Amino acid sequence: MKLNKIFTSHMVFPRNLPIRIYGEGFGEVEILFAGHKKKTVSHENNWMVEFPAMEYGGPYSMTVIFEDNTIVLRDIYIGEVFLFAGQSNMQFKMKDSNAPMELYNSNDKLRIYSTDRLEKNDYYTSDDGLVICNKETVGELSAIAYPVGNEISKSKDIAVGIITCYQGASVIESWVPEKTFEKMNICIPLEKKFADHTDKEFSKWNRDGVLYSFALSQVIPFPLSGVVWYQGESDASEEEGRVYCDELCALINIWRKDFLNEDLPFVVIQIADCLSRAGKGWSLIQEAQAEVQSRLPNVKTVISADVCENNEIHPKTKHKLAQRVTEVICSNYIK
Repeated sequence: MKLNKIFTSHMVFPRNLPIRIYGEGFGEVEILFAGHKKKTVSHENNWMVEFPAMEYGGPYSMTVIFEDNTIVLRDIYIGEVFLFAGQSNMQFKMKDSNAPMELYNSNDKLRIYSTDRLEKNDYYTSDDGLVICNKETVGELSAIAYPVGNEISKSKDIAVGIITCYQGASVIESWVPEKTFEKMNICIPLEKKFADHTDKEFSKWNRDGVLYSFALSQVIPFPLSGVVWYQGESDASEEEGRVYCDELCALINIWRKDFLNEDLPFVVIQIADCLSRAGKGWSLIQEAQAEVQSRLPNVKTVISADVCENNEIHPKTKHKLAQRVTEVICSNYIK
């Protein structure tokens, strides 16, 4: 038997949500955490135990007792945990942005977990577990995820866990189960889709359900405080733009079900203006991202156009956009 890779020392669980511990294998497991003891016998390949929700606090230790092995995890906090997902503008690193150097901080209460990617892994991989934020490697982190997590942690004086799950040039149908959109009668011919769908370089991940089954599955059903979603540039044909809001609503509902939280907050970052991509399809994606907050509860759209450059597909001014995301999260989802 074994734990899922996300369960390591330095991990963070979200406040006021059930604490789920899970892994693979057959047999018996007993877990001791924060004065509670849970035991289960797994008759299937996947197992899970659940502890009661807790308030902010820590550090705690956790003891996991398998039939042939005992694991002790230390420096565990109850705080907030956010999943940052999407494509290249979420993947865009601090070192490639124009963020001022004073934003590069070490923070022992900010912990980062990186899911593995199909293309190539980043500086950190899932094998590193939850990594304590170090000033020396901040440049390798997402220019959206790091500033948001760091600011929330410092302003609220709480532990924050960041989970990154992204792939540049990825299309939305790769992030939901296979045939999801087909079952919704969304069947756009390939020639009517944006070019990223047929680009050979991106073919490894731009297929129906691929990133959902490979990347997102790595962290399902870890409890989350919220999701920040930044994607849409690769679906910017006119035909796709007309259905993108329906597709995004479906993604949100599926992820909420998978993460066992029907109220899971989503922050949707609207793609910035881009002169080289300007057109009806691009505008329709922006409109869809603005509309989604009126279609589903607990969804907020963050506008990027007035704080980002409009002359490149990957705007370098990410720290101002991250500040706006932080304000939305703190105003709506952290009490």
